[in-house]
Amino acid sequence: MSNLLGSNNEQEFTSEPPIIEPSTPWVAAGDGDLPLFQTALSKLQLKIDAADENGFTFYHAAAAYNRVHVLRWLFDESRRFLSKEHEKDVCSSERQNFANAVDSDGDTPLHHCDNIEAARVLVEEGGADHTITNKEGKTALLCKQEELKQSEDYDHDTDDEADVDALKEMVEYLESLN
Repeated sequence: MSNLLGSNNEQEFTSEPPIIEPSTPWVAAGDGDLPLFQTALSKLQLKIDAADENGFTFYHAAAAYNRVHVLRWLFDESRRFLSKEHEKDVCSSERQNFANAVDSDGDTPLHHCDNIEAARVLVEEGGADHTITNKEGKTALLCKQEELKQSEDYDHDTDDEADVDALKEMVEYLESLN
């Protein structure tokens, strides 16, 4: 498989395989590079529920950057994983909902999410629990409301306005879940 490198009209083709470092799967999940993400998982022999030293999972990374296709692939894989565990007669209380994984701050992927599309996938397809509180006692809704208040207190350029609008949609969606 060839990698396409270059920008604008310059194109170079190389048959060099991508360099896989320990951080590659998290970066690829956040970048939305599903083929690289899958390759990195395989080469590093990581499970889909792997977390870094801060408890940050692939679900956190994909949700934070609105990589809906990566989230959906992860949920498909988690269903396969749980199906295999069920065949081994694992008690349902031993199973986890990967959408509710918490990092070292107690934040779930929903806490890291800033876009309504990823939030919907987390909640509606992944079963994320919007009532989980982090170590500060805040739900994703409360965190997003605070972020929105802070962002509305500052002057914005056009790019920031789009971010504020996305955050408003996110808050409205989370409020609708209550």
